[in-house]
Amino acid sequence: MERKNGMVWRCSLEGTVLEVVSTDFPNLAPEPAGKSFMEGLSKSSRDLASVWFQKFPASVSLLPNVRFANDPTGQAFTVGLTKVGEEFWMFWSTAQAMLPLPPQLSGTHYQEDEQANTQPHKIWEPDLQHVELLEELSRVNNELVNARRELIRQNIELHRIHRKSSENKPT
Repeated sequence: MERKNGMVWRCSLEGTVLEVVSTDFPNLAPEPAGKSFMEGLSKSSRDLASVWFQKFPASVSLLPNVRFANDPTGQAFTVGLTKVGEEFWMFWSTAQAMLPLPPQLSGTHYQEDEQANTQPHKIWEPDLQHVELLEELSRVNNELVNARRELIRQNIELHRIHRKSSENKPT
């Protein structure tokens, strides 16, 4: 069985989808190009994504548990953004983020689906003996995140170079 991992969308600074760069879910939503990335989301995901998107890029974070309105499977995505020049690259991953909601969104209510009761996310409070370990894990995680961002930037640049070279090739 083929494993589905996610999608990559290129968007304007306003959140309009300019191009679907890659997708493992071609039938998930109607063609998103030319529309707001939030248009096909479920109501609770759309409300949460709206608050999250307004805070970007001042506050960079992942948005877990985002769902599309017309998806019968209820597949949850974790969404991340990277600003490149005058556009955003949006990464939709099926990997389940083991994250609580970002602190800047903690006042926003989220529902697993439209009929579920709103349950606040519980955040684990570390005791003193775990603080050093958590600080080291945080440092290593930051290094990994920075390396991944650099890899994403390089992949985007390669995508642009490839697109330019294919446009400039004589037919």
